[in-house]
Amino acid sequence: MPVARRRLILALKTALAVVVMLAVGWHFYGLLTKPEVQPQLTLRAEYLAPAGLLYLACHTLWGTFWVQLLRGQGVAVGWPAGVRAYFVSQWGKYVPGKALVILLRIGLLKGTTASPTVVIVTGTYETLTNMAAGAVLGACLLPFSGQLNAIDERYRAVVPYSVALLALVPVGLFGLNRLIRRVARKYQQPDAPSIPVPGPWLIVRGMLQAMVGWCLLGLSAWLTACGLSAESVPLTVANFAQYLCAVSVAYVIGFAALLLPAGGGLRELVLHWMLSAVLGGVAAAVAVVLRIVWTTFEAVAVVGLFLARFPSPTNHTREGAGTVSEVPT
Repeated sequence: MPVARRRLILALKTALAVVVMLAVGWHFYGLLTKPEVQPQLTLRAEYLAPAGLLYLACHTLWGTFWVQLLRGQGVAVGWPAGVRAYFVSQWGKYVPGKALVILLRIGLLKGTTASPTVVIVTGTYETLTNMAAGAVLGACLLPFSGQLNAIDERYRAVVPYSVALLALVPVGLFGLNRLIRRVARKYQQPDAPSIPVPGPWLIVRGMLQAMVGWCLLGLSAWLTACGLSAESVPLTVANFAQYLCAVSVAYVIGFAALLLPAGGGLRELVLHWMLSAVLGGVAAAVAVVLRIVWTTFEAVAVVGLFLARFPSPTNHTREGAGTVSEVPT
């Protein structure tokens, strides 16, 4: 594709994303300026700071899973350098299409044994594993979210089947292994290096690790509600299920909207709708402020890690013996 055409497409995508986010921003401005909502709101920063820290803790878990994938394929990368590359590359999600995330990781891992192919494969598995874990949690907790009553009775009967389908999303990760092997057999040159793919146990471990991260995001949403609501916001098992479901569903749907930078706008709309059952008018403020808190803490972490200097990567022994299989050439 000619360079001029690529630039035009990127400009159109960016313009569309800006229009959508401005429209969503105007929508939330109208919600938050309603007279009946103002008395329900307050601001307590002591709750917002730990909410941001929990967000960073979640992504640290997700980032370490990516490092596990890299080291499981024999890549010489230390934990600090790998997590640094993960966090810094997250700024690529603010470019429509999100492909810049992988390009940044390739650049940040120069000097290691990570080839572009390995970075692409591991980055794909890391992202899909984390999103699959969120989809499973969101689907399984949806019946407890309080939103089923808002669904038309005619469609309510199909919800259990939809939940079952979403809960099977992780199966696709194992199918991806077979797809990569098949493509490699068909197109790989005889003398080309083999493409290693993660084994099932490493994916299962990543799913469990990702679910812990999602739980931290659920707690982050609850803390944000505590910091914005004029009334007390109790944390019960039922309430936590609602926060966790809301964050999972909103985040995964926002991720799927590739044209929107970091799901901007769409994630907030879904989060507002999901939390309205438990927070009422405060839900709109939580959806907006949660984005601000997460982005602010992420920006500080990225700048700090980008400026940090870590020792040069050393050779690591191959981890996860028995968890990585190579595509036969």
